[in-house]
Amino acid sequence: MKKILLLSLLAFSSVALKAQTLNCNNFCVLGMTLDAVAHRLNVTIANNDTNFVNYPTVVVTNAAGDTVGNIENTFYLFGQPANDTTVHNISTTLTTLPSSFTGFVYLTDQVWDLTCMFGFPMSCSVGITENNPTANISIYPNPATDKITLELNNSNNKTMAINIFDVAGKTVKAYNTNAEKLVIDRDGLESGLYFVSIAVEGKRVTRKLVIK
Repeated sequence: MKKILLLSLLAFSSVALKAQTLNCNNFCVLGMTLDAVAHRLNVTIANNDTNFVNYPTVVVTNAAGDTVGNIENTFYLFGQPANDTTVHNISTTLTTLPSSFTGFVYLTDQVWDLTCMFGFPMSCSVGITENNPTANISIYPNPATDKITLELNNSNNKTMAINIFDVAGKTVKAYNTNAEKLVIDRDGLESGLYFVSIAVEGKRVTRKLVIK
């Protein structure tokens, strides 16, 4: 009944439905933080696909499969755009979120009733193909303390968009370069886990970076 109602509403909308498939391998859960006062989980998901996610819902379970976070208002967000990172703010029963938390994240496109399941935490390496110029990338030292070096192996001199995100999905540094190597100063970044996203020609790879 919910899906019939949703499709009926969309039939009268001027906004066209987008995407009929979810390529789960092209998504990645970048991070998860807890707002214990508001009882909300902030789940950061990168959509490195060419498809739009319609009215996405996010459900989080612990390792035992018990639901610890979900959306109660399923129409809170029209969609997650292609090639975009979105922070999904969902209700939770958690009062603490230990650094050792493990579980599963379910992302559902409500229009087409398609769901991707991701283990958390996850190592992000999405959108890679054999001829993808982002496939051969080295980040060192990792963990880093002062400077971070990215070996890009950019033999075709393509312009790469490089973004560094914190675990809340906030962009803390951004660069565009066609160089073979990029050296980044820490510049006051706090110790913790970050994600380095490198995109070129519609392809993207995301790698973890730890700063001590």
